[in-house]
Amino acid sequence: MKPSPIIDLPEPSEAEIQHTAYLIWLENGRKAGHDLDNWLAAKELLRHHHAPSKGPRRRAANPIPPAIPTDETAVSKK
Repeated sequence: MKPSPIIDLPEPSEAEIQHTAYLIWLENGRKAGHDLDNWLAAKELLRHHHAPSKGPRRRAANPIPPAIPTDETAVSKK
């Protein structure tokens, strides 16, 4: 029996973990003394977010709206 290969999943950046831990802190009522718990929860949450999905992937919505046309002909004239 072959050993299972170790898959190296992409790790979230420290900035992503920090931001997510902050959001968790806000959601939990800004309770003091839970810094490490929030950090570890954020890291685990982001690891699952960064992990490749096993099912069909849906295309994420583009967070950047399309550019506004600047061409003079694209603007309707009165």
